Amino acid sequence: MSRLFLVCTFLFGMMLASSGVVTAQETATDVDIAAIGESVLAADPELMVTGLESPPDDASIPEGFINPPSGVAANAEIVDPLTGTFENFEGAIGNVSHGFDTDPTVVPGLISSGILTYIVTDGPIDENALNQIEEQLGQGLNAATPAAEATSEGATPSASGPTTEGQVERVEVGGADAIVTSVSAELGAVNGTIQIVAVPVGNTLVIGTVVVADQGEVDPEQVLGFAEALTLAGVEHIGTVAEGAQ
Repeated sequence: MSRLFLVCTFLFGMMLASSGVVTAQETATDVDIAAIGESVLAADPELMVTGLESPPDDASIPEGFINPPSGVAANAEIVDPLTGTFENFEGAIGNVSHGFDTDPTVVPGLISSGILTYIVTDGPIDENALNQIEEQLGQGLNAATPAAEATSEGATPSASGPTTEGQVERVEVGGADAIVTSVSAELGAVNGTIQIVAVPVGNTLVIGTVVVADQGEVDPEQVLGFAEALTLAGVEHIGTVAEGAQ
């Protein structure tokens, strides 16, 4: 188990260095992100932050994720470092994060967690803002993998530490532009991946994060699917919150 935590710790270090917000598949969804975005823009942002402090209920989050009964995620050592990643987001009025336990029969891995983060800003998150976020993430990811070339993708092999791969990419999720950050690490037979999907909804950035580590292969694309589903559940949730914050 110690190697699992080593891989997770390494992944956290890379994500924290990237200071922010992973190839995603187009996901069929009934979530109307554009319409929800209009509702969010019409809401009081301070009330939005307050409303988002309550997590979506179990019926509103994807299969495989569970609100921790105690209020504290079972793998808090995984969740806590990642919830602080977005604290310095420019223009943020407030940000809220919720950690979720996982059902091991659905979400694979000996260690896994899900996180929803909402960043409410002082204005619409437009194309220019998305470009800046994407650029900053790419720079942060490269800074965290110094042996990699200065591009949006990199791999860093090490004789003593994990072999890592990471990329930041603009994709479409639920019919909306999104930014996906993917980092994977391998140490011997231990593998781990963090998949983060960030989608702007009006003046709010909704970010779904899923981390999985296991003694064996971990499929990043499968984990990405969970992250996409969690993000879209978060989008639906802010639509509900916006209705009460008009």
